[in-house]
Amino acid sequence: MRRLLLVALAVLAPPAAAQPPNAELIRVAISRDQPEVELEVDGRFQMSGLATHSALDQGKRLKPVMVRAVPEGLVLGDKSLPLPGVRIEPQRGATVRLNGSQFHGTLEIHRQKDQTLLVVNHLPLEAYLRGVLSKEAPDYWPPEALKAIAIAARTYAVYQRYSKAGQDFDVTGDVMSQDYGGKSGEKAGTSRAVDETAGWILLYHDAVFPAFYHSTCGGMTEHARVMGKGFTIEPLQGGIRCSFCTASPFSTWHRRLTRADVNWALKKSRHGTIGPVRELRVMRRSPAGRVEQIAITGAERTLLLSAYEFRQLFGFDRIRSPLFSVLLEGDDFIVDGHGWGHGVGLCQWGAAELARRGVSATEILAYYYPGAELVPVAELDHRPITVLQGGS
Repeated sequence: MRRLLLVALAVLAPPAAAQPPNAELIRVAISRDQPEVELEVDGRFQMSGLATHSALDQGKRLKPVMVRAVPEGLVLGDKSLPLPGVRIEPQRGATVRLNGSQFHGTLEIHRQKDQTLLVVNHLPLEAYLRGVLSKEAPDYWPPEALKAIAIAARTYAVYQRYSKAGQDFDVTGDVMSQDYGGKSGEKAGTSRAVDETAGWILLYHDAVFPAFYHSTCGGMTEHARVMGKGFTIEPLQGGIRCSFCTASPFSTWHRRLTRADVNWALKKSRHGTIGPVRELRVMRRSPAGRVEQIAITGAERTLLLSAYEFRQLFGFDRIRSPLFSVLLEGDDFIVDGHGWGHGVGLCQWGAAELARRGVSATEILAYYYPGAELVPVAELDHRPITVLQGGS
């Protein structure tokens, strides 16, 4: 694969630690804040304590068993374990299941201080990506589009791996990181795209950066400042005109919000009531046209929300992007929107259309991440690497 053109300089973190994490492995939080989970292993396994590393159990198969958090440690079926956690290692091609879904690699189940469970899936990066891409893109999309999205997803995962080295996990298994379906979610077309791009990631001047991507930009990509401070390098500056996602079913959308809808949503939220709602008004937009701040005026006070908070208030699947306007129709508010997602980085529906027009995966990445270069992840062990500093 040829390299993409490198330009401009970025503000980067100091050089990475002498012993960076293994970029070919990843830790995925597949269950959080639940009081219990169902565990099963199809095939041979070993179970050990996280703190003691002592063997607890092994066998040809682990039948479905509930694991609960208790003050003393864990309860696994009818067995009490005075331990903060356990590690389950499938062997000889065996597969572990959590709540009915299959996963590659090993699982660690941690008891949290609030007596809920954190379950972390440890597995090879490429196996993780096969479970991601099938959830993030349809497997019937053009291969070059799927390959471009696979490289973006791999780059994002490696960035999180380097950024979260001191934490319990690198990524979550939901859309707050990348949607992950484990082995159960794998599909032939998306797995092929992962395999055909195996090991390739994007860097910017030897810096690992988060290659954000989203479903549908609605016409122009957004600057990554909306994802947090520090994401100012050229590949993440947005402003990329994209007329290629008009075929997306999310290119345009409309939502009707009654005043009662708004009052009820506020009452249930941490924001609380503001009195009978009188007005919704967009207060500030980004240069790309997305809402940055919106005011909800009630009889008692005016509430200023970010676009993220406004979407969170009504649901991200209902207010699909920050690219919207608000109109008054009778007593109701009509939200006219475009796109789905934050709009930063690669537009997936745009990539699909570009691929249909004969554009290669490398060219798609160059379009949405200008100035980045393609390198094999194995090179990270042999060249000085920095990690882009950013976040809220």
